[in-house]
Amino acid sequence: MPTESTRNQREHRFVLRKLAAVIIFAACILGGLLWAASGKGQGQIRHFDILASQYAYAPHRLVVNQGDEVHLRLASVDVAHGFFMEGQDLDAVVFPGRLLFNVRDPSGKTSYIPREEVSFTADRFGKFRYRCSLTCGPLHPFMQGELIVRPNYPLWGGLGGAAGILLAGLFLMFTQPAPVRGAETRPWRLDLLRRLPALKWLVRRRWFQFALILPVLATFLLFIIAGFWGTPVGNRNIIITFVWILWWFLLITILIPFGGRIWCCACPFPFFGEWFQRRRLIEVRPDTPRMWKGFRRWPAKLSNIWLQNILFLTLCTFSAVLVTRPVVTAYVLVGLVLAATGLSMVYRHRSFCNFACPVSGFLSLYSMASVVEIRSRDPQVCGQCRSKACVFGSDKGWGCPWAENPSRMQRNNYCGMCMECIKTCPNDNMTLRARPFCADDRIERYDEAWKAFIMITLALVYSVTLLGSWGEVKNWANISEMGDWRGFSIYAGSIWLSSLVVLPGLWFLVAVIGKRLSGTGSIPARTLFLRYSYLLVPLGLCAWIAFSIPLLMVNVTHILSTVSDPLGWGWNLFGTANMPWTPIFPEYLIYLQLPVLLFGLAVCLNRGTALAESLYGDRLQGVRSLFPFALLSTGITAAFMVLFTG
Repeated sequence: MPTESTRNQREHRFVLRKLAAVIIFAACILGGLLWAASGKGQGQIRHFDILASQYAYAPHRLVVNQGDEVHLRLASVDVAHGFFMEGQDLDAVVFPGRLLFNVRDPSGKTSYIPREEVSFTADRFGKFRYRCSLTCGPLHPFMQGELIVRPNYPLWGGLGGAAGILLAGLFLMFTQPAPVRGAETRPWRLDLLRRLPALKWLVRRRWFQFALILPVLATFLLFIIAGFWGTPVGNRNIIITFVWILWWFLLITILIPFGGRIWCCACPFPFFGEWFQRRRLIEVRPDTPRMWKGFRRWPAKLSNIWLQNILFLTLCTFSAVLVTRPVVTAYVLVGLVLAATGLSMVYRHRSFCNFACPVSGFLSLYSMASVVEIRSRDPQVCGQCRSKACVFGSDKGWGCPWAENPSRMQRNNYCGMCMECIKTCPNDNMTLRARPFCADDRIERYDEAWKAFIMITLALVYSVTLLGSWGEVKNWANISEMGDWRGFSIYAGSIWLSSLVVLPGLWFLVAVIGKRLSGTGSIPARTLFLRYSYLLVPLGLCAWIAFSIPLLMVNVTHILSTVSDPLGWGWNLFGTANMPWTPIFPEYLIYLQLPVLLFGLAVCLNRGTALAESLYGDRLQGVRSLFPFALLSTGITAAFMVLFTG
């Protein structure tokens, strides 16, 4: 056992190492800011002619220096468009075939004034977007251009921060002392049901899950009605604004990180099929352990998430149509309910959720990062249990709907957070625990690894297509309106090739390099490929959160409008239907996105270090094997930073 003096020395060295890492990180950020400042130019008068068309501005990017006086002339080639400049009190309406356009100051609530030219001083550095503020078609919410005001401190500061995290992380990896033999290394856990008796009482009620599903089911019905019979204008229809803006934002930024797969507990897709299997809504059948007679087991060859991967990729390929056309969204949602119900009539348990639901795959992957888990308190108690009620059910609850053995669960991937095992356990040994972020760090199969590749590739693709200023890419994706099948083939082929071949191939190449750098052949490259694919979990989740922030803050007015007029029929139930479009602090979005991306990279490298130490007996060998993966992860983070801020 280490002496008191030894422990004090270790703590002192630990503080010094952390301080040195902070200094490295800060120095890199400062270096990035100084690099940006070195390109600062002199203020001058700049003239630009901007042409608006569905769904882009030409030019799509303006680059000026801080202090420049910018003069703009605006025109449209097809329909009326808006022109809202972030960071400037400027909003305009541009009409086709007219040199005059209407201009107003949004903050002053002034009326529109016809102008031939508008000007402002670019007195703030960074990246600002000019957006269409007048509904001009299905892809209207994603029509935007970019104004870069140099020096672009956010971009270079962010890139410096990414380099700082990489260098500081490598410093900590190579200077970390060997672990003390016998020291406790298990991360902390907090038993929430013991700390919060009211929560325990709630989750043990038989009506708990039904109370979650019922309002979601009612809202789902409203969405379907709105999709089929409401307005075809996406940003005026509640099925689009709530499903693809509000629900997605809440799912990826709150529900998954803080609740794991808690959405599965309230999801309406499997509701009717599960009702058919159980013949009950709330109470438990007396023959619960024998209820599966007549239902088939899911085919063993399909007992993975490859089908989910392919279905998810297929839906995302048509995302520009899916997220802008209410009727298409309605058809997809109804189709998923019918598929879930039909499969539940044939196959036992939640086979649709486990193996076919396109949403379930990424919930499975990113639930590994969640700060909560359902686990047994004492594995020995579960080992002595003869009833296995958490698996087969009892008079207090159903057996695990996911066909898992809750008492042996080590990961969140296939736990639907339904709380049935907590109800059924006769020993009160199943509980809900809080834990550190990204506590699960083991990807066990190639289908799971490929889901990580797919998700981070799609985050990059969506950042280009929906948040970018490239109109040609939007037109390629918008196949139903533009009909450019050649462009769509390029767009779709790029998605499938990048996510299924290019990124996995690059990851395997890095695995080969990592194996050689480790200096030992004890761990094959394919093992490094699989285990280190977990690095893309915190990195990908934070990339999706950074993508989703502007999705909500820019379009929040559309959400409030459709609350009052959900079908776009001219109602005004709560007085918000005719609110003017007003984004929430859009010029500050990058200052939210950058910390999220840097946090994701920091967690990625931190968990990578733990994985490296678990793979290799020698710590330095493990760190050397991790090095090329750390470089690639930093490069991916830098790519997102350039898209968001550069």
